[in-house]
Amino acid sequence: MKYVFRVFWEAVKGLWDELFILVLMNIVTLLLALPVVTFPPALAGLWNAANLVAKGKSIHWSDYFEGFRNHFWKAWKLALLNVLVAIVVFTNVRFYTPGIAPFKINPTLSLWIQALFVGIASLWLFIQLYPMALLLEQEDQRVRLALRNAAVLFMINPGFTIVLALLLLLVAAVSTGFPVLWFVITLALFAVVCNKAVLHLLETYRERVRTEAEAGQELPDESEPG
Repeated sequence: MKYVFRVFWEAVKGLWDELFILVLMNIVTLLLALPVVTFPPALAGLWNAANLVAKGKSIHWSDYFEGFRNHFWKAWKLALLNVLVAIVVFTNVRFYTPGIAPFKINPTLSLWIQALFVGIASLWLFIQLYPMALLLEQEDQRVRLALRNAAVLFMINPGFTIVLALLLLLVAAVSTGFPVLWFVITLALFAVVCNKAVLHLLETYRERVRTEAEAGQELPDESEPG
């Protein structure tokens, strides 16, 4: 968790280095939201470019459209899953609301059930910080695997993920107060931050695995005579 602010700051510096083209990509992404069908793959294109920025590389429009083409259907699978989860949560919260529920329900019980579904939605949103960035790093680019790995990253690093989500929520709140920020930079910042976070967490995980492997190799082989 102590590294989250460093990751965020490094993402901001990377954004600054490629500010002009990322602003243009941010604008194009929102324009591609108008036809709806192109919005999820446009986000994939933005995330693909942001992945390179997070690695300290320069970007070009070819990187954006490569992500758009290569991850068109994967981006839509993620989008549809998010829509499905939103519908399930909203339907259940409304279903168990006193006065709306088709049966009489204790207000306290209703509150607990609604809190349960809101909690599930919150966990889902935390996990959604990682899948698209993971798709860009995985050799096996199945959406199901990306979601599983995102859940693992969250479970291993819950504090890091929650603080990161709160920082992005703060950015979203400021951008809502100044809507022009959404149009010119906010989505690009989200993309770079999420990619930077995934790269940091993957490197931390790999270092842990290497350390454990080296420690295991140093143990004496008890099957050999002393």
